[in-house]
This record gives sequence, C-alpha cells and structure tokens, in this order.
Amino acid sequence: MTYPAFQEHEDSPIESVNRSGEFSMQRIFLTAWDDRWQFIRHHFVAGFAGLPASYSSDWPGVLADTASTSRIVNAPESQSITDPNTQQLTHDTLAKITVTYTALTPDELERADPTSRDPLPGGTWATYSQDSNVEFREIVSRAMAWESDGDIVPPDVQQIVPQALTTHEVAWNQLTFVPWVSLGNMKGCVNATACRLPGSPQIFQPETLLFEGLSDETTISLALQIGTRKLRLRFSEMSQKNLTATADGASGATAYGWNHQWREETSSYDRIVVAGGTDPLFKTYEFNDIWGATE
Repeated sequence: MTYPAFQEHEDSPIESVNRSGEFSMQRIFLTAWDDRWQFIRHHFVAGFAGLPASYSSDWPGVLADTASTSRIVNAPESQSITDPNTQQLTHDTLAKITVTYTALTPDELERADPTSRDPLPGGTWATYSQDSNVEFREIVSRAMAWESDGDIVPPDVQQIVPQALTTHEVAWNQLTFVPWVSLGNMKGCVNATACRLPGSPQIFQPETLLFEGLSDETTISLALQIGTRKLRLRFSEMSQKNLTATADGASGATAYGWNHQWREETSSYDRIVVAGGTDPLFKTYEFNDIWGATE
C-alpha cells in the first residue's frame, strides 16, 4: 500500500498548546475523492515499524490518531442510485482529510522496539491508565502495641488504617478474535504469578491484581475492512504493605494481595484458605496467558 497522489492544504497545519503540555496538532491533506480511504489507511501505518505517520520529523513521537473527511465542493457525478447496498454517490472533486495527531503511547513504543516484551498479538494495540483511591479499615487494638514500652494498645483506641486501592484499565484495540471463554474464566480471579499489563512497566506481584471484568464495543479494521472489537479490561490492585513484620522476611518491596489478611496473634499477614482445605479466598489465574489465548 502506498499514498495516492495528494497535496497539503494551504490551511495546514493547525496547532495549539498550553503550558501543561496539552496540545492539538492537525494537518489537512487533499486527494481525489475516490482515493480518500487509501490515503487514510496508509497514513495510519506509514510510520516507523508500521506505526501511524508522525506529525513531522521535529515531532517523531506525535502520531496520526484520527481522520475526518469532507469535500472541497459538492460535485456529484451524474448517476442513478437504485441499490444502496452496492451503489454510493461519487463526486468529481477533491477530498479534504483532516488528521489529528496524539503522543506516542508506551504500548506503541514497545511494539516498535524489536526487543519488546509486548505480549499482544500482531495487529492489536493497547493503551493503559490507572486511578487510585483508598479505603479505611480498623485494626483491633490487641494487635497493636506502643513502641516506647511494648504495652498493648487499650481497647478504646481505634487505629484506622488507609489502604490504597488502584484500578488499572487496559484498552485493547483492533481484536479480530476475542478470547471470551478465557476472559470469562479469569473474571473474579487474581494473578497466579507476577505479571505485567501492556503499556505499563509495573510488575504486579502474585495475587495483588483482581480481574473485575470488561466492557466492549464494536470497531472496524481499516486495513481489512471487517468488524473488530475494542475491550476495556479492569483490574483492581490490593497491595498491602502497612504493618509488615520483618520476622516473616518481608521488606518494603513485599506486597500482600487479595488472599492475605493481617493476623493479630502472629503480628503478620497470613493467607486465608477454606477451613479443612487449601482453596484460597480468591481463585488464581495465569494473567500472562490472556493476551495470546485462543478460546
């Protein structure tokens, strides 16, 4: 695929920016009306390693993200439209294509790197975001002591501890196949082993991520001209680090997840299992496998 014949419009480019770094960058191109989709399809893969085209050589990390089309003038060709399934009004004019550019995302940067650890299937890509909050819980006083003399904290002293909770969201784009069965099996589970989410360098320790679920929408593949899916996967992180005792070998890098609770009689975290068995409170699932799942 190559660019059709085109030229840049005299009103291009259009730029705005503020001191916070929020920006809008647009370029406007003209091409034959019948060639508009060929231009857009190629522009979205014409950059380095198959990424979208960059805004300019001065802004290699700002890539084409959206495109809208209009006509320079309305010049419909004389024709009779009798079947809207197979016929469409055409124009003997130029298409005006306005392309908006956005900053390169970490996930896209990973895909362009030949040494990337990006686990996503070819043709798909993702963006990552997070939102943090806290919940408050009370720790019974008999589990606490005064540092100065070791005396147990009296019952009327309520120790309220804030616990950080973080929601992580991965927007997974352009899926021609959705692993619905695997996603359903993963729902309500925690990560069995250390894992990473696309677009984020963080390594999440075992059982600290809970898969809440997802939302999805129908999209389209410009290259294949077929329907695709966009999934928004939501994960809740429980990373308990407060009241960590050195007696159990924990350090500042140790985090206790959804299957651990504070146990006052041992002054440490312990994993909760079903009475008389070994099944944990939350089942585990290998989150690293979901990106390449086949069912």
